[in-house]
Amino acid sequence: MHEMTENDSAAYFKEPAWHGLGNVVDSVMGVDDAITASGLDWSVVKRGIWANGVTSDDYRALVRTDIDKIIGVVGERYKIVQNWEVFNLAKNFGDEVTVESAGSVQDGRKVYLLLQGESFDAGMGDEVQKYMALFWSHDGTQALTALPTSIRVVCKNTLDMVIGQAAGARNKITLTHAGDMEGKMEQARLAIVRFNESGVFFEEAVRRVADTNPSTREINQFFFEVYEKLNGIRINVNPQTEEEESVKLNALTSVAEWTETFEEENTDFGWNYWVAANAVTNSIQHRVNTRGRKRTPASRAYSNLIGKGATDSTTVFRHALSMV
Repeated sequence: MHEMTENDSAAYFKEPAWHGLGNVVDSVMGVDDAITASGLDWSVVKRGIWANGVTSDDYRALVRTDIDKIIGVVGERYKIVQNWEVFNLAKNFGDEVTVESAGSVQDGRKVYLLLQGESFDAGMGDEVQKYMALFWSHDGTQALTALPTSIRVVCKNTLDMVIGQAAGARNKITLTHAGDMEGKMEQARLAIVRFNESGVFFEEAVRRVADTNPSTREINQFFFEVYEKLNGIRINVNPQTEEEESVKLNALTSVAEWTETFEEENTDFGWNYWVAANAVTNSIQHRVNTRGRKRTPASRAYSNLIGKGATDSTTVFRHALSMV
């Protein structure tokens, strides 16, 4: 999600985001302004495919018209969603919405739009900013996805909005490029309106978690239980084998890291499960790839918004809610 080419463009409000490339815009961007500022005011069309004198009946080329380049090959029934259609959809996030960033990568094969909404105070000045992230592709690899999210300003931790409103449900809209696209876009519009309205639920949930006063023992128990949930294991406090000893040691190492972060932050933001949960998600969202490869800002942001980082952070916050 970081391969910007000479055919890609982006715009960011105030400072670069994700991969640090693109145009930095000093003035607040509305949705209509952003499509031009980000250079995404181009279209895609489907064209036939010919090879060695043979015409394909089953596949079509997706061509970016402004550079006349094939950026994907899809089935005949694939429905195109143009950039301007997604920007129009984004307007349903609210009248006061502004664009934090927008752009494309891989010659326009993948496109993103990050909208900034209202912010709220979780307690003791711990500011949480609401966002709506939209991702889509023009190569058939990514369904149009709209994900309500929030970012904790103090350390840029990312959390899904409206967590726990529906048991086990992921709170994102995903539209595949097939069937009745007009109907799907209308469903997405209504869903975004509901997400915007239900942001109140997210604020209330955060404040419930922040308005707690657990003991040191309860914080430690929370950390160990979260470790078990994230890793799908049980920790034997009295290990009998080398494997059990290794599991316990790894858990103690992670919990020690989380505890250190928690102790650094609780002075400013309070001794509660909200700060404890963010100590864990801070580690999740800034961890180093286990295979030793350095994660780029772009890949990290992508993971934290719709990948494993988002899934793990949701698990942590849901467990914090269960402690209330």
